Amino acid sequence: MTQSNQIIGLLRFSYPSIGGFRKKHDTAEEAEAFLYDSARLDRRMTLFERFTRPCLQNQTDPEFTMLILIGETMPQDAQARLAAMVQDIPQVRILAYPSLPHYRAMRRAYDEVARNDATHRTTFRLDDDDAVDRDFIKRLRHWADKLADDAPTAIAFNKGLYVDYTQNPPEIFDATEKTPLAVGTALTVPMDHPENIYRRNHRILAQFYNTFSEAETPCYIRTVHRDNGSDPAFTGRTREMTQDEIAEILKTQFDLTPDDLRRP
Repeated sequence: MTQSNQIIGLLRFSYPSIGGFRKKHDTAEEAEAFLYDSARLDRRMTLFERFTRPCLQNQTDPEFTMLILIGETMPQDAQARLAAMVQDIPQVRILAYPSLPHYRAMRRAYDEVARNDATHRTTFRLDDDDAVDRDFIKRLRHWADKLADDAPTAIAFNKGLYVDYTQNPPEIFDATEKTPLAVGTALTVPMDHPENIYRRNHRILAQFYNTFSEAETPCYIRTVHRDNGSDPAFTGRTREMTQDEIAEILKTQFDLTPDDLRRP
């Protein structure tokens, strides 16, 4: 049988899962009160519109599925705003689930769109305040096809850019991580294998899977701000590029400028 690879991303947009949060909540109601705070949701929507939405729309390889997982209880105006932002991106599908244990929800979402005609499945993760470059799916497919095996293989893209909105003005700098970052990290498995990229913490993937790290191409933008779901931490080299080099990467790979990133 000829090898074929289904590529599926999953983005959790303020989904009130049971577990899976840096901030602990005793009940689903407490989690929803935190996640659905109107000011917080507006900030997340703004970052999604500025970074995540364009990166999904502008992929040079259109053969992928992007799932956006939300809670059934997300306010209707927020659901409508999110749906309007992605209505012209055919790869995107919004799934509304009740509050479930975190990994159970991830498995259910990925399994919902699994293809019967594929030999392998490559699942990747992305957050609603980050971006991958326009060739990300093309690059992921290249490595996933090369590395596909009978055993799971993790694929990490460790080089990219940060924009830190906790600084005034926001600081833009490069980073090359030595352990897998969450942005774009993927897991390639045979189609009948039950696991996906959310099965393990991204920083410790190499303890459980054969892991390949691509550290040549700057291929992500990660944002640092007051609402980060985890504390930003750097595990490798930072601030090795000039601002002119960063501006060129933003232009060619993200169709952005430093001023786009620094605007309020």
